[in-house]
Amino acid sequence: MFYRSADILVTSEHFVILRPREIRFRLEYLHDAYIVRHSGRFRARQEIRARYGRSDVLLFSTTDATTFGHVRRALIRALEHREDLRARALSA
Repeated sequence: MFYRSADILVTSEHFVILRPREIRFRLEYLHDAYIVRHSGRFRARQEIRARYGRSDVLLFSTTDATTFGHVRRALIRALEHREDLRARALSA
């Protein structure tokens, strides 16, 4: 497990949105993740988006910079871990 909160779970297999309803994204189908920043009157909203299959999906959105950083780093680590596993399987 790379990250867990009341709203988000990031594992070596899935990125899971827990609230308001559970949505699971398998990391093997998640690619081209990117960040979107929306300027706000008081605080900027930051989003993590990615391609999932053929769709563009919103994975996470917040105005809390600290939480955003935690989720972003967790997703990066989970995707890197997934790539390491794939590389090991191919070289075996």
